Amino acid sequence: MPPIGDVIAFAIASFLIIIIPGPSVLFTIGRGISYGKKAALVNVAGNSVGMFTGSLAVAIGIGTFVQSSDIAYALVGVLGGGYLVYLGYDAVKTRKDVAKALVTKSDPKPTAQLFKQGFVVGFLNPKSLVFFAAILPQFVDRSQGQIILQMIFLATVFFVIAVISDGTWGIVAGTARNWLAETPNRIEKISGAGGLIIIALGVSVIISAFNR
Repeated sequence: MPPIGDVIAFAIASFLIIIIPGPSVLFTIGRGISYGKKAALVNVAGNSVGMFTGSLAVAIGIGTFVQSSDIAYALVGVLGGGYLVYLGYDAVKTRKDVAKALVTKSDPKPTAQLFKQGFVVGFLNPKSLVFFAAILPQFVDRSQGQIILQMIFLATVFFVIAVISDGTWGIVAGTARNWLAETPNRIEKISGAGGLIIIALGVSVIISAFNR
């Protein structure tokens, strides 16, 4: 375990980065608006596990490669952004089904599918990979050894903060959706708007990948 002072400093840095709305937050809000509170929280779980898996990749050197290679960074950005565009398109396309599911009180999408999609988005977020590659090692005490274990511990700290923060955003978005969803026609429009948010996010991720 790194020195407690370094852990606290890393937790503060992580919190400041996490609370700034980024891809994960906007994706969670889009999911909450499109599919509701439960879907948003499942998405948060999948997304956070995906980011945590990315931090493990950093621990074995993959994240450092992405940080140093423009081609690798762009490729991850295109894959992640393209996947977001697809998910946004799917939300727009199925907005009528979502409205119908709300009226019948059924789940518009299987929980496992939502978790898997959140995981892919979290893992293919190039900004999180670069953050872990560039920031995580700065809080590791090399004199104590067990570098990989220290990185995993710090990644767990980041994971817990991210789950709490993104989960809050998801609950807020899902609650707002329920307040606004007084008629199927209205929720259809809201779901479509959530899909458009995700599409716009995907496009921005792709653009940022080429403007590093």
